[in-house]
Order: sequence, then C-alpha cells, then structure tokens
Amino acid sequence: MLKQRLELNARAAIERALEGAQSEDSFVEFKTQWPIDHGKAARQIAALCNAARGSEAMWIVGVDEKGRHVKGALAEELSSWWPRVESHFDGVAPGLTTVAFDWVRGRAVVVLSLQTDNAPYVFVTKKEPYSREIPWRSGERTRSARRSEVLELLVPKLDMPGWEFVSARATLSQHSPTLRFEGDLYLETNQPLSLPHHRCHSYATYGLDSETVDLAFSFRTNTRDVRAVERVVRVAEPAVLHVSADADVELEAFSDLWDLHWHLVLGLGLSGDEISTSVRLTTDAVPPNQFTRRVWSALKP
Repeated sequence: MLKQRLELNARAAIERALEGAQSEDSFVEFKTQWPIDHGKAARQIAALCNAARGSEAMWIVGVDEKGRHVKGALAEELSSWWPRVESHFDGVAPGLTTVAFDWVRGRAVVVLSLQTDNAPYVFVTKKEPYSREIPWRSGERTRSARRSEVLELLVPKLDMPGWEFVSARATLSQHSPTLRFEGDLYLETNQPLSLPHHRCHSYATYGLDSETVDLAFSFRTNTRDVRAVERVVRVAEPAVLHVSADADVELEAFSDLWDLHWHLVLGLGLSGDEISTSVRLTTDAVPPNQFTRRVWSALKP
C-alpha cells in the first residue's frame, strides 16, 4: 500500500476514534504507547491478522482511544521493538509497512500496516504443554481460533473483481421481433476467474412497471488473457468481454419506449459468489408511426 494512502486511512480512523464514533473493530487497534510485553503484543497482532484474512489491518501507536487523546509515540522505538515481537511467531510473521506523521506539532503517531495475506499466523507461547497457538480477534477480545475459523484460513478467499460496462446498446427493427443487446464489459482482477455460462444470466427491464424480459446471452472475446472453452470463460487478468443477448418481444411494447435497463449477473466458478451490473440505455423520441429501427445507447457518465 502507498504510504500516502496508509496515512490517509490512519487519519480517518483516528478522527473517528477521537469523535467517539467508532471503538476498536476487528482490523484496527489503537495503542497509547509501545507495549512492553512483546509476547502479548505478538499474540494480539497474530489474532488481528488471522481474523482480517487479507483485509487491511492496522496498529496505530500514540492514540488513547478511550481518553480520546493523541499522546504521541517515538518512531525510533519501532526498530528495536518489532524484532522482539517478531521472535514470538512460528516461522512467518505478518509483513510490515510503517508510516509516522505529526497529528499536531510535537505529537507524532506511528502506523503499522500489517499484511494479512499469509495466514495462519502462529504464536509461540513458550509454555508447555501447548507451545503453539493460532490466535483470533473477536471484537475487542483475543482468543484461540475455533476449528471453523482455522478452516476459513486454509481455504483461499476470493477477492471480488471490479467490473463495469464500457459500452452498450440495444436494437430493434420493425422487420424482426428480436430485441438485441450488445456491449463491452470490463473486468478487473488480479487472480484467475472462471465464468461458467450456466451460472450466468441476463435480463432487461422496461416501462413504468419495470416489466422484465429474460435474455439469451453469450460471451465473445479475442484477447489473449481470456479463453472461452466449453462455454466457460476464464479470465487471468484485467480484460474486456464482449457480451451479446437477445429475446423475441412484442414490437408494440417497444416501438415508442425511451429507456431500457440491461442487467447482467455472472456466477464465479463453484464458489457461489456472483457479481451483477446493469446499464441504462436511452434513445431519442420517435413517433410510433415512424418506427422502422430503434437504437438505445448507454448514457455517458
């Protein structure tokens, strides 16, 4: 994460804490000063990172949340403090990005951004007979992880991709009852995705009563990073999919219609997750007796 973004996120969290609008949640923790019990600190950090499961986790040192006061902390102490904390992890400790800034003149806060994508993080208790523990953060409490929570750590978490229509249009001719949609859908992902055709569907809504018509649809692409195999589209990195859909309709219902909404729902593999998007299409008003071919296009932002 960029340090500018990290500082911005930390400032927002501190402002909420000082206003009393937010107590410590599962992924942000405030410390008034550097904890002197390095083992306890390691256990709390491990619990925080295990519960975050890939989301951003932060320790903010120099803030008294309960007193709603910024006390300040010395950034120089981190260089000797962190290695002692790190020694209490079994094998892998969370990756660390830090930034320090003045909240007010003479009172700096130190922000630790903890990488949580290499869980589980195992705490070394240095006590027998239980010398290892997988801690878990639950509210403001640190406890041992339950079996179901450990399973969550071992099953990769799917990051939902970003998506949006780049272009879209619909056409209808008086010589054919087929309402046809075409568009380009941008998908942004940093991990492989599969889109099985049978888990995806499309429909259109129109009119004052939002009447619905189901659409038969298909994907098409020629890009190198997307492959269509046996009605499954596989995306490995950001790509544009060309989507087409159609349905036979009653011409009278659409001959003088100004707006349409095109909806697309994509199922992601066997995970059960879905992404959905829609786009509004509009056209110029044409008197019904002049209707020969109608084209609806996506509104520009």
